[in-house]
Amino acid sequence: MSFDRHSVAIIGAHSGTTELADRLQGWVREGGDVVAMRPRGRLATLAGLKATGQRLTDDYLKVNTSRAPGRGITGETMQFHGTASGYDVSPGTEVVASLFATANSRTELPAVTLRDAADLHGHVAAFSYDLATSVMYSRQGNPKWSGEERDGIPPIRPDDLFRGTDGEADYLDLDKIGIPQADEQMRLLTNIIEQLHQDAVPLPRFWYLPHGANVALLMASDDHATGDGTKSSFEHMLTLDPVDCSVRLWECPRATSWIYPSSPMTDGEAAEFFDDGFDMGAHVTTQCQNWTPASLDVSFARSLAAFREKYPSLPEQVGSRLHCIAWSDWTSQPHVERSWGIRLDMNYYNWPPTWIQDRPGYMTGSALPMRFGSDDGQLINVFQQETHLVNETWNGSTEGIEKLIAAANGTEGYFGVLGTHYDYSDSFDRQLMDAATKHHVPMISARQLLDFTDGRNQSTISGLQAVAGSVNFTVEPDPRVAGMLQTMLPVQSATGTLAALHRGGQDVDFTVRTIKGIDYAFFDADAGAYTAEYH
Repeated sequence: MSFDRHSVAIIGAHSGTTELADRLQGWVREGGDVVAMRPRGRLATLAGLKATGQRLTDDYLKVNTSRAPGRGITGETMQFHGTASGYDVSPGTEVVASLFATANSRTELPAVTLRDAADLHGHVAAFSYDLATSVMYSRQGNPKWSGEERDGIPPIRPDDLFRGTDGEADYLDLDKIGIPQADEQMRLLTNIIEQLHQDAVPLPRFWYLPHGANVALLMASDDHATGDGTKSSFEHMLTLDPVDCSVRLWECPRATSWIYPSSPMTDGEAAEFFDDGFDMGAHVTTQCQNWTPASLDVSFARSLAAFREKYPSLPEQVGSRLHCIAWSDWTSQPHVERSWGIRLDMNYYNWPPTWIQDRPGYMTGSALPMRFGSDDGQLINVFQQETHLVNETWNGSTEGIEKLIAAANGTEGYFGVLGTHYDYSDSFDRQLMDAATKHHVPMISARQLLDFTDGRNQSTISGLQAVAGSVNFTVEPDPRVAGMLQTMLPVQSATGTLAALHRGGQDVDFTVRTIKGIDYAFFDADAGAYTAEYH
């Protein structure tokens, strides 16, 4: 393992071998920076920590928001999942976040620390819990509850992975549902990396959504063969198109409908809607029954074949939400979906209303698409996208829509994509369209989100280097996001403040935005070689 080409190394939990600790210590002494998860032994010592033997499991943390890197992160307590190790903190080690035994009971133990010691040219940040595991469990629920009917409403659904029974606490503290807890903790990690990297060179990256947008609505319906639900909704959306808008650039409102093949919509009508930028696919069903992996595969085969027979003009679908959102174990469904070419899943769904109790928020702790993880930590190439805004849960009210849009656009900075569900049993689709239009929020389909996510992930920033007060780097956007993607570059560096930005010798216009306590220059991610001048 070589650190020579890097400025920051992230070390996973339980990776503190003597050989690795020796190499890291020498590297940090020469100016390298480290972020360690649950460090032990000599790696813990390098982080300025001493293990106490204490353990906290599935508890809380609170970030110090009065200074970087915590500035801009929520100041509320947040849950973590998994086990946190207890440490004493040595002099020269800053506590960035503290562990709490309950939402309101602070301990003397650190959750996140940052060491800037006199004997080191570099820095060492440490999380007392395994952030990657915590984020995965926050999003996917408790794997120990896999396959259990816990809410008393068959079939087994994703919410059962978050529901305590017989006096157990819920895995999701509903008082925290209004905080995207997984996203905020990942943003804390981002702030730490940006702060550590600043000494070497400011670290540019890509913004979450096209054109610098804070939030988008993923418009997705389940059409159980209604008379004209999908057709009427799509036609109304077409009336909202701005003049000369581009579907590819997310300028025109668009949506997905998962449809029963008994729908009266014809193949010709479906083909016309697809040509207009709409997205359609089978609403796969197990008849609201629990499934085994084998029976689920049969259900996908049956539903997809029936849909293909009815709508041969449409392409293979890329997203899915199962009828009744049946979810009989932890990760079989994304595995089965992937085998059928489906790579965006919307089954995690803020439901039932008796549990949510009018609390708008993030059951998975997230408003961002992220790949599922298996219980052995391997990524599954299917993105989980939560369905946040559900017509059955909100029962005609627009409060949830307004609050979540406001949380993305306001001081909270809860950026991302809000998934929706409507089934044409009410006017929820029109309420969503009205709110999005009022607040200038893009409305997109599952196919659009997947294309953008794949394109963003395949875009690159390379050749980053500091030269005499300037920073050089090259941007190469994937064709799927060309003209949409924006780059963000920290305004401050070790050598000064960003004064000018050039691409191929030409001036580049930028705007400055404060994101989670850090000032960034935002500019279009056009292909080319860039030079940023800091004075």
